[in-house]
Amino acid sequence: MRIPVSAGSRSASFKVAVVALLTLILLIPLGMIRNVIADRQTNAAAAALDIRNSWGGDQTVTGPVLKLPYEVKDETVYGLSYVDERFVYLLAEQLFVKADVATEVRYRGMHKVPVYSSNIIITGRIDFAVLESLGISIDQIRWPGAELFIGLSDPTVLSKKPVVTVEAGEVSLAAGGNGIDGLASQLSAALGRVLNASQAQVPLKFEVSLAFNGSGSLQFLPLAENAEITMSANWSSPSFSGRQLPALREIRDDGFEATWHSTRIGRQLPPAWIKTEDIRSFATQSAFGARFLQTVSLYQVTERSTKYAVLIVGLTFVAYFLMEIVANLKLHPLQYLLVGLANTLFYLLLLSLSEHVGFDVAYILSAAASTTLIAGYSAAILQRRIRAFLMVAVLTALYAFLYLTLKAENLALLAGSIGLWIALAVVMYLTRGINWYADGDLDQKQAIEA
Repeated sequence: MRIPVSAGSRSASFKVAVVALLTLILLIPLGMIRNVIADRQTNAAAAALDIRNSWGGDQTVTGPVLKLPYEVKDETVYGLSYVDERFVYLLAEQLFVKADVATEVRYRGMHKVPVYSSNIIITGRIDFAVLESLGISIDQIRWPGAELFIGLSDPTVLSKKPVVTVEAGEVSLAAGGNGIDGLASQLSAALGRVLNASQAQVPLKFEVSLAFNGSGSLQFLPLAENAEITMSANWSSPSFSGRQLPALREIRDDGFEATWHSTRIGRQLPPAWIKTEDIRSFATQSAFGARFLQTVSLYQVTERSTKYAVLIVGLTFVAYFLMEIVANLKLHPLQYLLVGLANTLFYLLLLSLSEHVGFDVAYILSAAASTTLIAGYSAAILQRRIRAFLMVAVLTALYAFLYLTLKAENLALLAGSIGLWIALAVVMYLTRGINWYADGDLDQKQAIEA
């Protein structure tokens, strides 16, 4: 049964204005849904922060740097001699880093966060001959005070005791305070008991073993003349970050392997220096590595889908409007509003379902539910099943277009622009024969002329 409407509402121009107003009104529930998405995003971020605080956050491994105390004889202005203790800092001549990273997913309620456990082996060689460039002899070095420093963003999440192995023995790493200005959260190994002047005649070969947890990113700042860093992980979608991209990389379905090559030239850092201020400007600016994050969270992609809501609702209204003209129907604005609300409910269903079954399955279920609801209602108000089937086809095309646009991250803007152009072209073609100045019944004479 048709709902009677006034003669003014039967005017095509007036109906267009009403439909446009209804589209704007539907922005209110869409805004509420966006607020719900923002709240869920906040909850997910809080859950992720909780996991990161317990397991470990972004980690950066810096160094190693060898700190050697040495003595300098000097005189006061009164001619009295004294011995002044100073420090010299040495970098490795060659450095090799091998990082094996195992990722897993941790949960807080329904929220999941990728975390990792890493086992890192650092091997290298420090050449004491570089001391001559600073005018320091081997005899001036106070070997009992020798320390090797390595920076680690969060040492509290070390999963086993870190050690430094040299030819003369093994030394444990411990919290080292601020032995190197500019490096935070340092680990230090007292090498004094395994080093002496006779051993300094040849380069010092060392190996550092580290095992720690983290999440987000794993980066390296290898302070060495020449360094090679190799990282392998069971993470198939890494995001390489920092000041340098890997020279070699292989990304597979079961993980990736990447290799970086680094030299001190890019950091303008000398192989040996006396003033620690020289390292401060380089300590945190040249790190590089990989990030272990989900590429796009379900909240991000759901929020992106709501940006196309006006398009989906608007084109659905256009389809009903054209059906009303062609079939000489008279639809009430309330009927348009109910159909628009059914379209809007799609986004709330998508959000709630995707938290439990994933975005893809949730999208199919939500689109099917919205389309089924509108199809059943259309069969009644459009009076013929064939017209309801046409609306199903329109909605299926719209939801398929939206899904493909959301999935095509790099081509989303292009796909959206082309889709809008095609939709506008179709509407312009189908409405080319309408007399927008006519009042009264929207009869077939005002419809599309074949």
